[in-house]
Formats: sequence, C-alpha cells, structure tokens
Amino acid sequence: MDEKKSTSFPEGWEPHDQEYFSDVFWIHINPWSCALTFGLRQASATERDKPMLRVRMPLQQAKLLAVMLLQQMRRYEQETEVDIDLPRNLLESMGIPLEDWERFKGI
Repeated sequence: MDEKKSTSFPEGWEPHDQEYFSDVFWIHINPWSCALTFGLRQASATERDKPMLRVRMPLQQAKLLAVMLLQQMRRYEQETEVDIDLPRNLLESMGIPLEDWERFKGI
C-alpha cells in the first residue's frame, strides 16, 4: 500500500520529510496534557537511553491516538495474518498485567 494514498493531509499541508527511528519511549501525563518522548536505546548498559523527539498533545488527542493506533494494529494483524505479541517477562517488567494485554489484544 502506498503510504501517500493511505494518509490524508488537510488542504495546503504537505507531509514533513523528516523521519525518526525509536526503540525506546517515555509517556508523561499531567492533568492538562500528554508528552510522548521517543528515543534510542544505547548499546552499553552503562549509558543512558538518548531522547530524540518529544510530542506534546492534549489528553483527549492522546486518547484518540491510542484508539486509532489500536485500530491500525488490529487491521494490520488481520490483513497480514501476523500476531504481534510480547513476551510475558517483558509485560511483567513493564508492570502490565497479562489480563490487560489480553483485553488490549481482544482475546
């Protein structure tokens, strides 16, 4: 699927040509907004992970983003017949109960 066809931008807007790769992220929420910080995991355990990009948004927009991301992930899994799962020990290390993960996946 062509990415430009699947993404619609408001009239007069053009997609930004910068791309970032992230393999670590942080989520910060306060009563007014949400901040998503994306970064790179360092090769050495003695080095701190490196933040690269922060996106701030209202809580309502963050919740909408979460729902839309879930919809897209489910659609991708259905279309490709690929189950994107996480190891149980990773869920435990992140403090995510198995029941929450199963509910998220729609099991």
